[in-house]
Amino acid sequence: MTIAFSRVMVELTDEDPPECRQCGDSVASASKQRVVSTVEDGTAIHHYFCSDDCLEAWES
Repeated sequence: MTIAFSRVMVELTDEDPPECRQCGDSVASASKQRVVSTVEDGTAIHHYFCSDDCLEAWES
């Protein structure tokens, strides 16, 4: 199994934006949106966060 991690700022344009993986708030209105992308068995998985605080809480 190959897993790769990437931390980037994201700009969402979807009508139904994803929720923060940590707190459940919409990331559409967040000024510092973050996404952690992994590739597991050839499939990209994206975890969205509304802030650095939520990202750091999820990582710990």
